[in-house]
Amino acid sequence: MGLRTGRAVRALRVRRPPAAQGPAAQGAEPPLALAAAGVGVWSWELDTGRFGCDDLAAALCGLAPDEVEGTMDAAFAMVHPDDVTGVRTAMLDAARTAGAVLEEYRILRPDGAVRWIQVRGAVLRDESDGAARMVGLVGDVSAVQPDRPGAGPGSTVLWRATRLLDVTHALERALTVDELGDVVVHTATADLGIIFAAVLLYGDDGQPYRSIVHPATSPVLALWPGLSGRGPAAAADVVRDRQPRYHRSRAEYLADYPDREEPVRVLGLSACAHLPLIVSDRLIGVLVLVWGVTRDFDPGDQAFLQTLAGTCAHAFERARLYERQTMLVAVMQRAILPQRLPNLAGVHLSARYLPASRDVGIGGDWYDAVVLPDGELMLVVGDVGGHGLNAIAIMAELYQATRAYALQGRTPAEITTQLAANLAGQGDEVLATAVVALLTPGERRLTWSCAGHPPPLLIVGRSTRYLEQVHGPILGASPDHRYGQSVLSLPAGCRLLLYSDGLIERRETPLSERLDVFAVVAAAGAGLPPAPGPAGGFDSGGGLEDLCDGILAEIVALAGRDDDVCLLAVGLD
Repeated sequence: MGLRTGRAVRALRVRRPPAAQGPAAQGAEPPLALAAAGVGVWSWELDTGRFGCDDLAAALCGLAPDEVEGTMDAAFAMVHPDDVTGVRTAMLDAARTAGAVLEEYRILRPDGAVRWIQVRGAVLRDESDGAARMVGLVGDVSAVQPDRPGAGPGSTVLWRATRLLDVTHALERALTVDELGDVVVHTATADLGIIFAAVLLYGDDGQPYRSIVHPATSPVLALWPGLSGRGPAAAADVVRDRQPRYHRSRAEYLADYPDREEPVRVLGLSACAHLPLIVSDRLIGVLVLVWGVTRDFDPGDQAFLQTLAGTCAHAFERARLYERQTMLVAVMQRAILPQRLPNLAGVHLSARYLPASRDVGIGGDWYDAVVLPDGELMLVVGDVGGHGLNAIAIMAELYQATRAYALQGRTPAEITTQLAANLAGQGDEVLATAVVALLTPGERRLTWSCAGHPPPLLIVGRSTRYLEQVHGPILGASPDHRYGQSVLSLPAGCRLLLYSDGLIERRETPLSERLDVFAVVAAAGAGLPPAPGPAGGFDSGGGLEDLCDGILAEIVALAGRDDDVCLLAVGLD
């Protein structure tokens, strides 16, 4: 290809998407997978016209590292004369349209040999300097071109490499163990031609605790519990010595495990591979692949399967850590949020909480309603920036502090002022918003303080009004700020909605527009009569349950939420 070896590959600084930044991305190491499969990597800097590649790409073209050049003309000079026009057109079109290219063509190596290669690439833009580059793979596909000139012995290395990259990208999008298991077994079925796949996961005690199989209805599963060691026989050997097992035929498998003749017959096994899943020198599972035809498992095939297993192992470990953290965060949040809302004469309460999408993580939104010793009702909705354990920990601190200050008899303004000082004192630049309110039921008097939070919505009949007074900045932004408060007399029969910004904010939609939609939907829902209750009467919450459900159904996306959604509704008789 006439490419400058190594230099441009090291110069690639195109950042991966955020979803790829994590344990799976760090452990999978696609360049190692490509090297194991014998596939070269190349790049083309579109602004300078300079090419670059690694040593493998150069070797495919029959060049030593010191024999390659770094110009586009040198790359095209190696293309067979009958193919060069089509290749040049395809590459330049892809560069012009910022698209992708997939081409198979002949090259003339310096020794006179003609080889078929396949080139795959796409245009990416470097986030660090804005430069556009086309990057991709190159592999020798002469072995799968038997009727074309230049065909000869070789391997389907590019196919293997692209499969590894496809699997790696699919694994990055899956978060849970079950999702990863589905990706692995379904990919193996579709790409490797297997008839049965299983992922067996083992705990720290070396005992299997979870399995994902495909097809899940395979009749061989019913036979496993009655077998010694349970499950595939070779799996126990893999767990013991952490070495892969390859059986090229049914006879070869039964020679090692003669007691498994019945499950082998039921499964239709003609070849199989049992591959250890190892992370940081710990075995976490075994990948089982079964074919209905014999298979040679040549060195290239074994390298491909072991690289696939290594990629899967790191993904499964990342998923296990994700599940543990998510479970811990969810348990902490359930322990913090109120288990039930207070029952107060003349006041009805209803609340809803929806976590963000699973790929975002549980955040720090919270709500609370507590009756104070003097009979007043404290209401609060808050939102801590971020997601995960840190957000939950800050949320727990603010939740408990707000309750404590309210029980001490402090006003909403005093509470928000103290919360801001507490949060700023932590020194980790954590920010939060909150609206703290005190409702005096007998007088229907509302006193509230808003710290950078979305305005509460007051509904009277079918009319709506936002309580737009903002009494200070976001909590933590200004530790010395003294927050204010406002007082309002509420009419009988009104509804008051406190909520977090996850309910109204959407990407690429103005906030004012979302607030208008929220007000219209809330007014329409508040105007409906209460739904019949389970005992034949009416909703004891004065229609608030239906109101909350209707709001969520109308304006909250069922999936893909970027933030938590918190809604606290108050109704006065």
